[in-house]
Amino acid sequence: MKASGTWFPVFLDLRGAQVLVAGAGKVAARKIDALLAHGAAVTVVAKEFSAPVRRLVEDGRVRGTLSPFRPEHLDGIALAFAATSDPAANRSVAREARRRNIPVNVADVPAECSFILPAVVSGKDFTLAVSTGGKNPGAARAIREFLSDRKAEIAVRIERGRRRRGARGSGGKVYIVGAGPGDPDLLTVRALGLLRGADVVIHDYLVPEEILSLAPAKAARICFARRGKTAGHGSALKQAATNETMARLARAGKSVVRLKSGDPLVFGRGGEEAEYLSAEGVPFEIVPGITAALGCAAAAGVPLTHRGLASTVTLLTGHEADDKARNAIDWKRLPANGTLAVYMGVSGAKELTRSLVEKAGFPSDTPFAVVENGTRRGQRVLRGRLADLSRLVEKAGIRSPALLFVGKTAEYALAGRRDQENIEERNDGPVAQSV
Repeated sequence: MKASGTWFPVFLDLRGAQVLVAGAGKVAARKIDALLAHGAAVTVVAKEFSAPVRRLVEDGRVRGTLSPFRPEHLDGIALAFAATSDPAANRSVAREARRRNIPVNVADVPAECSFILPAVVSGKDFTLAVSTGGKNPGAARAIREFLSDRKAEIAVRIERGRRRRGARGSGGKVYIVGAGPGDPDLLTVRALGLLRGADVVIHDYLVPEEILSLAPAKAARICFARRGKTAGHGSALKQAATNETMARLARAGKSVVRLKSGDPLVFGRGGEEAEYLSAEGVPFEIVPGITAALGCAAAAGVPLTHRGLASTVTLLTGHEADDKARNAIDWKRLPANGTLAVYMGVSGAKELTRSLVEKAGFPSDTPFAVVENGTRRGQRVLRGRLADLSRLVEKAGIRSPALLFVGKTAEYALAGRRDQENIEERNDGPVAQSV
């Protein structure tokens, strides 16, 4: 008797394989049909053929021998099935097959088998096999029925996996990839495929571990920008090091994923890095991601546009490069009746408020919403009025990554209106169910 857990799951290629089936009743006929469907060359040995088996013999689809089983029937056989109605005859087939090291299956008697047949669910592009080691066939059938009812869902998941495999990158190239706002479920299929096939991942602290963990364990991870303020000469040095490292590793034949939070072309320096790679003659591809403004707005229930509230959306940065000319933002041109999405605006909330009120002409009671860790574990949403922005941000201890929304839509929540100066917290975090 076989011990529990000794069966090794395996799929066999039976095309052209010589297979013996001892028996020609209903059970044997089912096995013969399955074997023929998988390309096996079947020989049937039985004292008497049932009508279905006789037709297969007459049509030349199987070789038939009207005879009790004899050991010589196993000559040249690669696989054997004992499915007669006589237990003694089945034991004889099994005993002789094992003596010859021929894998053998005895119908409904796992103890006599050297291999067993699982319950099977088949689709266009997949075959699923379920086994309980012969101990509980009913449970195996129940699981098969459960899976069979979900064939469509399984097919969709297989197609999704096929696309991901096709999305993998090639060596000697840099992929400037948007990682989205933080929830792994919000990665694009292309981004996920490239990440899973990466040799090197270059990132900053804004990309969460839940996303970085999707890269292969053997992939090198390089983080140039860590949490904390880096400006001026230090920032330029880090960017230069990032550029040089991308080019060097790509020239070494690596598939380099330059992973950026949000979208690489929206305040992500993706354009600068692409220019550098182009000048260096290094192949690259830019893969868009869901930018933080869109992800944070959806997570906090803030509509960026809404009939009667806002017809425009303006994306701007609250942190200008040190070498950029002063007054790079034309504050007077900002639409007062639209929605502003301000990236990197929390640390300079006091100066930003002054510019919006004094230069852009925004009323001091204009609503705002700050979304900290949008779509991520520990998400917080702070709402209030523009005049109180700096005080409330400091009081709540808001830190990067955070996105600021300013405008009438900021006080509007799709899940219902909120009280002013209210903080909403979310601690369930990203679950990555789809990746």
